[in-house]
Amino acid sequence: MKEQYFDAIVIGSGISGGWAAKELCEKGLKVLMLERGKNVEHIKDYVNTAKGPWEFPHHGSLTLAQKSCM
Repeated sequence: MKEQYFDAIVIGSGISGGWAAKELCEKGLKVLMLERGKNVEHIKDYVNTAKGPWEFPHHGSLTLAQKSCM
């Protein structure tokens, strides 16, 4: 097996990792991106995206515990 070398390793392709990888690649670096977890498909896998506030516990309002952390 041929050895491969990378200038940077990015862990995760979320918003931060994706942006970091994009910036590094645009600067000419050879980037390895590691991802863990299932593949999430845009829209299809966002189960709460079409729910109204009334369909959530506390109807979209903050709980007392959440308010106390602010």
